[in-house]
Amino acid sequence: MSTHKEFLPVNWVDGMKINKNHFISQQHASTYQQAISSSCLLNNHNYGLLPATNINQARAGVWLNADNQQHVQVRVMECRAVTRGGYPIAFHNDTALDNSSLSARIPGLSVPFSDLAGKQNAYYIVLSINPYERVPSGAANPEEVPARLPYTTPAYSVMLLPVAETNMHSLGSFQLPVGKVHTMEQRVMLDESYIPPCVAVNSHVVLLEAHASLEQFYGRMELNAVQIIQKILQKKQQNDLSEPVQRMCENMLVYIANVYTQLKLEGLYAPPVTLVSGAAGFARIVKNTLDLYTGTIREELLNYFAEWCGIKQTDLEDSVTALCNYQYDHLDIYAGVDKVLTFSAVALKLFNTLAALDYIGKKKEAGIFVKEQVIVPEEEVQMKKRRSFLAD
Repeated sequence: MSTHKEFLPVNWVDGMKINKNHFISQQHASTYQQAISSSCLLNNHNYGLLPATNINQARAGVWLNADNQQHVQVRVMECRAVTRGGYPIAFHNDTALDNSSLSARIPGLSVPFSDLAGKQNAYYIVLSINPYERVPSGAANPEEVPARLPYTTPAYSVMLLPVAETNMHSLGSFQLPVGKVHTMEQRVMLDESYIPPCVAVNSHVVLLEAHASLEQFYGRMELNAVQIIQKILQKKQQNDLSEPVQRMCENMLVYIANVYTQLKLEGLYAPPVTLVSGAAGFARIVKNTLDLYTGTIREELLNYFAEWCGIKQTDLEDSVTALCNYQYDHLDIYAGVDKVLTFSAVALKLFNTLAALDYIGKKKEAGIFVKEQVIVPEEEVQMKKRRSFLAD
């Protein structure tokens, strides 16, 4: 159906002849106006699964079944969401108890294995809603004659769209990806890690876990940065390695003071993109601080991290660069969450180790310091100044 079709209210006039089509047209107009109003509050980053009322609802219920008849059936049994166009999707798995589940009302998707042979592709499982086509539902009232199903629900359909050919602009106002499947050597596998588009962080259990992980990450990094700076200042460490580490920690503290508070107070109710953007900003702080130093100092610092923390130079740089350059994709949120968790694990391991060291710049194999300043007590300095050369 066209996404640009406009439904106008019925012009009710006294004495006009009416039938059910007038009421249907009025209902369509109301549905259209409601969708327009809802879409004004939506953008490309905050539509999809609605916030869950309990942990069991924090995901879309998608089942994949491949039988011996060389067909693949996809069933979407439970989903509470809103499409980009503002149309609500709501059905529950308890409808299967009365044989009125989604798979019974709409044709399942069937893909012949012969079409998949020798291919390695990924497909989005896309749920489509047509709110202007109503399907009778409910239990008939035995006291009503003639008998009829008392309610109607929107018509749903399921289709597969190639991931490589699908983006947020190619989907219409009535479509929503709810899952992903991979085909490889005549096998079809459901991507268990896939996160559909979500309205907020508290719409999906994996996003809730990522939020908790990031909250712990920022808190621990803040504590590590303070401890490292305290040790450098109290012990008056001045060398080629302590200075960039101190500067990095100072920059991190300023950034964490802002993003950590927002994450704790607003993170659960914000769109998922905020998790990725917040961590990407933190990664950029690390990268920009490292880029301030060129030549031997930068190489010595990265080698020092590898020596004491067991982190390869490529692991740190790759995780930082991947997150900084990542373009958020609301159709596949897990791709961004995975980069965030990878970076946070590397960064936390690095600064946990640095915070545990007594000195920054100590060579592990030699037990010496890189340009470590020798601290002479003030009393000894004064005595040397007062001592006469005749005393020698």
